[in-house]
Amino acid sequence: MLNTLVVIILVTLSFSSCKKPGKDLLPKDALTGAWEELPTQPTSRTLIFEPGGKFTSKLKMKGTYDWFILASGTYAIDADNIFVTITEVQERDAFGKITKSPVNFSYFDKGKFNIKDFVLTIDYKTYPADSPMDTQAKFNKILPID
Repeated sequence: MLNTLVVIILVTLSFSSCKKPGKDLLPKDALTGAWEELPTQPTSRTLIFEPGGKFTSKLKMKGTYDWFILASGTYAIDADNIFVTITEVQERDAFGKITKSPVNFSYFDKGKFNIKDFVLTIDYKTYPADSPMDTQAKFNKILPID
């Protein structure tokens, strides 16, 4: 009887220890979470940094038009440097049609970031007219309500 009880306990423990790692177990960093661009404008950009290095940027038009562009890929940080690679872009037009395109480009080129008072500031390079220009974007942290 005691042997049977020990076997049942061991089998139960072995099944409970076979859980696959979930998002809660993946490494988090200072960027983990959702951020909304400042100042609020009719066209808004939201950044989502997920544990494990997954990145999503959503550009949405507020108001009469209902369209968005969703760029997804990966990110990594090294000290205050941020590296984002976009691998897919989805666009939904005003009629609801979604177009997906595989891509491969750097987002926030030569980016550096800092966070102060729940505001993420990213300084990076843009290239209007093929000439590098210093650019800054600020984002408020979207705090989850449990």
